[in-house]
Amino acid sequence: MSNGIYPKAVWLPGPANKQGYEWPDKLTERTGRGALVHSMEGLWQSAIARLDSTAQVSWHFSITYDGIVLQSYPLSAVCWHGGFYANCRWAGIECEGRAGEVLTIPQTTALIELLWWMAHEEGWPYFKHERETGTLLEHRWYCATECPSGRIPFAYIIERLNAMADEANIQKVQLMFIGLILARDWQGLRNLLAWLEAQG
Repeated sequence: MSNGIYPKAVWLPGPANKQGYEWPDKLTERTGRGALVHSMEGLWQSAIARLDSTAQVSWHFSITYDGIVLQSYPLSAVCWHGGFYANCRWAGIECEGRAGEVLTIPQTTALIELLWWMAHEEGWPYFKHERETGTLLEHRWYCATECPSGRIPFAYIIERLNAMADEANIQKVQLMFIGLILARDWQGLRNLLAWLEAQG
């Protein structure tokens, strides 16, 4: 994993003391692969003010209505956004807005791009919206809350992410073809063609 800083994010660090757990064991790095996507329930400025306060809350990323991604902690950090169990496992993404508001187009685009980056950073095996075994999770599954209040278009997001994965795989195969041809590796080329035929 890299330094865990999203290249497209505006770095807006949160308080250093609002991450990790000292008890029962010192825990500073998440153990899971995936993200809890939250509804911020307000404006990003208010959320950042709360992050900077004494409130026992913290999260990794904030996405504004305009699609700007703010990052407050490295991806590997244990933040306080979904309850102890979830915090130890998954990154927290807060989306500006309130219940009843759908994500804006720039927010949705920014969220998809962020999740794509996170998946590559952590080696997610798939994009799945499912409790426990998924990589896209909901706060309400782990705490007594309505968050994310139906705001996140998970089906659309997964469809776009899978399309991006398909396109990336096509590009990889094309590069393999070119590499094998340039290297005059005819057996390798036959093997690749056989493998593609077996895939249907």
